[in-house]
Amino acid sequence: MPLFLKADINPKVCFAIWKIEESEDELTQLYQPSLAESEVLTSFKVEVKRKEWLSARLALKALFPNQLYEVKKDQFGKPHLSFDGVEISISHAKNFGAAAYSLNGPIGIDIEHDREQITRIAHKFLHPTEKPWAENKVDKLTQIWCAKEALYKLHGRTQLIFADQLVVGQPNLQQQASGQIIERGISSVFNVQWLKEEGLNCCLAY
Repeated sequence: MPLFLKADINPKVCFAIWKIEESEDELTQLYQPSLAESEVLTSFKVEVKRKEWLSARLALKALFPNQLYEVKKDQFGKPHLSFDGVEISISHAKNFGAAAYSLNGPIGIDIEHDREQITRIAHKFLHPTEKPWAENKVDKLTQIWCAKEALYKLHGRTQLIFADQLVVGQPNLQQQASGQIIERGISSVFNVQWLKEEGLNCCLAY
């Protein structure tokens, strides 16, 4: 079972990352999807997408071993567990799936690989305050994009303009910063935590 990483950010925030080394059949056997989940899987025409979906669900399962639960999506597509008091978030990237939970309010997780193309679209998501520390470098731009995706998932309600309504602070030595979600002139501030393992960027907003 290639559980790539499982760690606590604090006593109430935990995440897990699954590295895909199995076939689709092996992932299916490990996860044992319900009938409803099997229908979701069959809607994905590409095997890679099915494997990523399964790996993210296996990461979530690693966070709640020996517990029975369902994952349900609300009207905005945000995932929720079938029991109260826990917020979750799910993400996947090439060859990886990830999940996180918080016992202390909303959470978002995102995983990304570094890609040179990000420099060409940076103007679409960078806030003016982020440009000086981003320095148009792929690794820093990916950090910002990853954090904004995590904040977007944490928010989980309405469309947000990444360059205007999501603002990410410069990380400190512990790879921590604050992230803002701005709606109707009101700023809500959250914690942002980054890490990078084997070239995979991961960010949690909580």
